Amino acid sequence: MKKITLIILFLFLYSCKENSNQFFVSDEIYTIILGSIQKENKENKNLNFFYVFTKHDTLVVLATSRENEVFPIDRISKLGAFKYKDNKVIIAESYNPKYNIVKKKNALDNDFIKDKKNRGSFDEDVQYGYIYKMITPNNINLIKKGELKEFFIK
Repeated sequence: MKKITLIILFLFLYSCKENSNQFFVSDEIYTIILGSIQKENKENKNLNFFYVFTKHDTLVVLATSRENEVFPIDRISKLGAFKYKDNKVIIAESYNPKYNIVKKKNALDNDFIKDKKNRGSFDEDVQYGYIYKMITPNNINLIKKGELKEFFIK
């Protein structure tokens, strides 16, 4: 009887677990984005702005030290943003996406985005991040990490 009670209690507590992923269509995308942010924060404390976007079946997490100053991110529309620890995560509009990554656009904070357009920058400290290949929204593989300057050349 004790075993049955413990199992029921465990299942109850497990079912009450809060799901913090309110933005993305899969927990895998959410986990990868937050993991990428944590890794970049360990390597460089100045990178506090993270842009997330897709192009076809590619997921990009780009770390920057200043908001809206990375070419070509400064030119595209932003869907919204959310705060993660001391970082601002900005979801940019995807280009011809194979998979939609955003679950609910209204869950993102639109008032949290700096709309001012600046001239895009190619500074060394703002060209870092991660590029992933999305097989499905639940099956994502790392393609490249580190400096991404070669992908953002005019």
